[in-house]
Amino acid sequence: MPTTLLLIRHGETAWNREKIFRGVHDIPLNENGRAQAEQLAQALAGREIHAAYSSPLSRAMETAHIALASRGIPVNGHPGLKDFSYGEWTGLEDSVVAERWPKEHDRLNTSPHLARPPGGDTLREVYDRTFGALTSLTQKHAGETIAFFAHRVINKLLILGMLGLGLERFPYLRQDNCCLNEFRFTGEDFVVVSLNDICHMRGAGMKLLREDF
Repeated sequence: MPTTLLLIRHGETAWNREKIFRGVHDIPLNENGRAQAEQLAQALAGREIHAAYSSPLSRAMETAHIALASRGIPVNGHPGLKDFSYGEWTGLEDSVVAERWPKEHDRLNTSPHLARPPGGDTLREVYDRTFGALTSLTQKHAGETIAFFAHRVINKLLILGMLGLGLERFPYLRQDNCCLNEFRFTGEDFVVVSLNDICHMRGAGMKLLREDF
């Protein structure tokens, strides 16, 4: 029996809307983010979920608790799902970073696999940590359905790993707030079922950002 992986990005925060780098800073959901998580709960209502894991940051944990509130499923915080660190850029608007660190900012957007924000992480470092966590948890819950609640960067790295793509393809994936991705692990490889599914929010007329930030 295959293992089903539901990979979910957290709901919107004020810093998403204002294009402020978040990373490991613990910024909570805003009201729209909580409403998005409520719509996600409805989308998951008919799904059997055996285990749930979340980044320990509150925006992911709160999304998970809202989405699974009526299910009685415990949400386990996991350090392997914690967000990418932007170092000195944390708490700064994207436009400010572009002005102060133009070369580094351009590299993050065009060749992020070669970038390291001052005092921050590289994609490779975070990929090794987070894909290792996903592999371990997939083995632990073989044949079950697992829900993972994480972040834009984390989700993109996990998707690249499951699709067997290099980190240079990072800019070509999109992960909107409260999106749902589904994969099946056959025991040998991952099969994609859906990517960046936000139908549960579009159908409800939710406010969505024009870009994933």
